[in-house]
Amino acid sequence: MSISSRAPWLAATALFSAFAVSACMAAGTPPPSGAAPSERAPAQVGAPVGAGPFAQFIVKYRDSSAPLKRKDLVQARLNRTAAQVPGKPLKLTWKHRMGINADVFAVEPALDAAGAQRLMQVFAADPDVQFIEPDNHIALDPIIRGPAIPGPEVRNPEVIEKSDK
Repeated sequence: MSISSRAPWLAATALFSAFAVSACMAAGTPPPSGAAPSERAPAQVGAPVGAGPFAQFIVKYRDSSAPLKRKDLVQARLNRTAAQVPGKPLKLTWKHRMGINADVFAVEPALDAAGAQRLMQVFAADPDVQFIEPDNHIALDPIIRGPAIPGPEVRNPEVIEKSDK
């Protein structure tokens, strides 16, 4: 690959890197792990997409917290949090830990948007929680929407060979 053909790729990579570094700097640095809970930044709360139902959430506990250090403590913390949610009783069930050390859990019964917001606010009040959000499933839709454009007819090569003989 010549230098001139790599230039756009290098420029795009440099631009992306600059945006990534800027985003990290704008996010700030977390307080030291020994910081008192009152000195910690409040937990980030994700927004529910749509009206629901919301049956699965992602919670990330802070690096210094017991639930992050020991996965076996997560279910007990979920049970404690579920007991604090106003309204009808909820069952929170730990499912798995993601690669980013965030935990995925299921909620029974599934919640509407208001119920999801109540649950996330209870999690956000816990000083050990870094962020909480619904596990919103993301789908990729086609970029261009419109009538289908007819393409060239595709023919089976075996049929072409036999018909040409």
